[in-house]
Amino acid sequence: MIILINGSFACGKSTTAQLLVERLYHSMLYDPELVGASLAAIVKPVETFSDFQDLTAWRPLVIETARVLKQVYGRTLIIPIALWHRPYLEEITTGLRQLDPNLYHFCLTARKETLLNRLAQRQHEHTEQALAWIQERIDRCVLAFDAPGFDVQIPTDDKQPAEIVTEILTHINNSPL
Repeated sequence: MIILINGSFACGKSTTAQLLVERLYHSMLYDPELVGASLAAIVKPVETFSDFQDLTAWRPLVIETARVLKQVYGRTLIIPIALWHRPYLEEITTGLRQLDPNLYHFCLTARKETLLNRLAQRQHEHTEQALAWIQERIDRCVLAFDAPGFDVQIPTDDKQPAEIVTEILTHINNSPL
């Protein structure tokens, strides 16, 4: 099984994913941001970009890394990701579904005000440059993740991470997959 936890920055993806790993037997956390950061460091001298998701090599590497993790460890992958651009989402979910047809895609949503408040509360975690980069993308994320097609949408404005995890596990347990 693969569980994709999608959503905007500051919606609770990482916390939810970590709690899922703790509650879901035989699972592991796989963060494609690590793949993106490594790839960005490698291609920086030869390619200009502002978001590693725009790098052509990133999407196939995300899928290939998932394939290797599934093959070597045989565990459920829990993948937190802010994947709002529909073509990239389709490319990655299609590739992941080929690895494991038991792909669940949950999209955590929140109002813009909620996201900005959460970012302000954890400002110490980000550099000023990183915070500005995230804030530039909040509007497009909120708009994109509110649209149909992001599978199971879970509003997080008034929920604790444990409640979100319970909702995800309930959905998986009641799913015909």
